[in-house]
Formats: sequence, structure tokens, C-alpha cells
Amino acid sequence: MSLSGILSSPSQRRSFLLLSVLLLGCGLVGILEIAFYAPNTPVWNAVNSFFISVVAGGVFALASGLYLLCFFEDPNDIAASSVLLPKDIGQTLEDIAKKAPDYKIFVRTGRHFRAEILPILVKQARQNRRRIRIEVILLDFRHEAICDKYATYRKVSSFDGKSWCARYVQTEVLATILRLIDAVRENYGLVEIRLFLSRRLSTFRIEGSSDEILVTREDPKDNASRYLRSHRDFPAFVNEFDWVRDEAHEVAIVGADGVPATLRAMFEESALVTSLEEEAVQAMRSGSPYAR
Repeated sequence: MSLSGILSSPSQRRSFLLLSVLLLGCGLVGILEIAFYAPNTPVWNAVNSFFISVVAGGVFALASGLYLLCFFEDPNDIAASSVLLPKDIGQTLEDIAKKAPDYKIFVRTGRHFRAEILPILVKQARQNRRRIRIEVILLDFRHEAICDKYATYRKVSSFDGKSWCARYVQTEVLATILRLIDAVRENYGLVEIRLFLSRRLSTFRIEGSSDEILVTREDPKDNASRYLRSHRDFPAFVNEFDWVRDEAHEVAIVGADGVPATLRAMFEESALVTSLEEEAVQAMRSGSPYAR
């Protein structure tokens, strides 16, 4: 274990410093005892010199360690604090959702979000009786070429055993939208959701709150990057999310009369929506596809 790792824990820091001071104090007492009471012989002089060198080395090591801890940062520690292993991603997303004052996500179909994260956000809003604002950016299912391109990518690198095609992508996006409508309808006035449809295709997801952002890839076997609000790169990813959102098309979930809309009202009796609605209703009941 590194010195910085030990000293990062308050309890371990107290134990380490207390034991170090006690040992140095004992060494100093030994030096004085030998100097005043031991015979002036070569053997005792050697023993005294040994104690002096140990104490001097201990003081120097302790002072150097504290100096390094206070005034230097280990690049490896900084990198490690920003990297999550694949098995930690799901739990971290849940932890963010449980304490998030707001939430934002830029993703393609939103399957994991609607199955795992949205219920947590709704539950927290109910328990705390606090209004939560959620911004969701999904792939624009109306643009078949974009959906087909994404389906082709997932078909080649698929890890969930699904037979990807443009229709499947469109169905999953609509299933997430249906889940968002239900969340607003069942918690009207408590859960505010802004929905955006984007034609920007990406293999990365930006997800989190105003306090913490996670950047993950499509493949759940990859590491994720974690950025707390204090991290120097946090504003960059928030800005990236804002750019994507501003370029996307916003779809109103709540109608002009203040009542949550239906798919057909949101997309003006679209033939595509009509043909996919039944499949989307069935898909919205499915669980998360990611085995994390």
C-alpha cells in the first residue's frame, strides 16, 4: 500500500502518525539515556550512533511523507479515481441516481436507463417529496438511415444476443419514451422530463447529475470514466451534453393542457409510430440488457 493511500484514511493516518511519534520518542529517550548513563566505551558509542541515525532517518522520512502528501499529487491516484471497472458501473449509476438533484443522459435507445435508473429517480422523488428534472437525449427513431447505421454497428459488436436491425432500434427508443410518459403521468408535478431526439450517433454515453458524470461505452466490458464536479474535465462533458441537446429536436411529453401526451399526440399520428407502438409496449417491460 502506498503512503498516500494510508494517509488518505483519517483513522489510519492517526494510527500511523501516533505510532511513528511514539517510536521516535522512544528512540530519542534511548539516545539521552545512553548519553547520560552508559559508559563511554566504543560499543555504547556505536549503539548511540545507531539510535541517532534511526531517529534522524525516521524524522526525515515522516517529514518527507507529509510534505509529499500535502504538496504533490500522484498521477496514478488521480487516474484511478476517474476510472471505474465494468462491474462497478451499474452500482455507481444507481448511487448517482439515489442522490441526484437532477439527471441527464445522452444515449441511443435507453434500455438500461428505463429499466434500472428511471425507477430509482422516481422513487427518490417520491420519498423526498422533491421535484426532479430529467433531461433525456435519445436517437431520433424517425431517421431510418441513422437507426440502420447504429443497428449495423451493434450487429457486428453485439454482446446481448439480440438480432439488431433498424426496426428493433426504433422499437426500443419508443419503449423508452413510453416509460418516460408513464413516469410523468404517475408522478405529475413531481417528475419533470425533457425529451430530445438526436441524429448525432456516438459510441459513448454521457450520464449523471450536476454533481457527477459517467462516460461509458456501448460495450459493458469496457471501463468507464467518472468525473466529479470538482474534476477539471467535468465542465467539458456537461458542455458536450448541452451541445448535443441544443442540436437535438425537443419533443414535449406534456401537452398544452398540462396532461401527459400519448405517442400519437407527440408525433402527430405518424404511420411509423402506429406500426411500432404495439411492439414498443411489449418491449418496455423488458429488463436491462447489460450483465454488469
